[in-house]
Amino acid sequence: MKLLAIILLSIGAMNALAAEQQTAITTQDELSRFVQGYYKNPQPEQVESAMRFMAGPGASLMTDENSSRMMQTTFACLFKRHPEKRDAWKKTIASFPEAGRGYFQVSMESSVEAMFQATPTVPEKNDMSWGCFFVTGDISYAQDVILAMKHLDERKDLYKYLTAATAQWSLAGISRDDARVRAALEATAKGEDKQLADAAQVALTKPIGEIRSTTVEVLKQQKDAGVW
Repeated sequence: MKLLAIILLSIGAMNALAAEQQTAITTQDELSRFVQGYYKNPQPEQVESAMRFMAGPGASLMTDENSSRMMQTTFACLFKRHPEKRDAWKKTIASFPEAGRGYFQVSMESSVEAMFQATPTVPEKNDMSWGCFFVTGDISYAQDVILAMKHLDERKDLYKYLTAATAQWSLAGISRDDARVRAALEATAKGEDKQLADAAQVALTKPIGEIRSTTVEVLKQQKDAGVW
């Protein structure tokens, strides 16, 4: 009996180790899958692993202009979703090197709403919205991306146009895989705002490559005209 108990304990320890190894986030692809699948499959036990990856091997995500604001806001939404975990996560953050510590302290202590308000109309704002949508499932974040398409007719402010164009690309792609986003986009396509309705219909029906080609053509025309 004693030998059986030892064997069972050993198997339990190996299973626990295997589970720990399976849940550790060690690559950007694993981090992306974790974030993008979160509202459908919440795994708060992996948040610490995600933070440790970013504070270590994935440190470039904290400084790259294409990911910095998005990830910082995404974690702010994660922290907001799990108030019961905040104290434990604060201790983890306090153990990070200075760069990671400062980065995640902003996520922990900032208002999500204030983070959005402080961000101008730039494509990265769409990424911030998607990060919070994937974490929370709150369709209002996807609605913000839909509203960004109001600037598709902009031909003076490059950033406003790019924000609108990338909103349409992302909606076209994500609505194929997410029923909530598709329903919101379909409702917009039937709405009274004709500009948004037309933009939503394009996102729902046209291939993403075709939408991007239209964007490239507009950029080329405006550059040739000396506007951008």
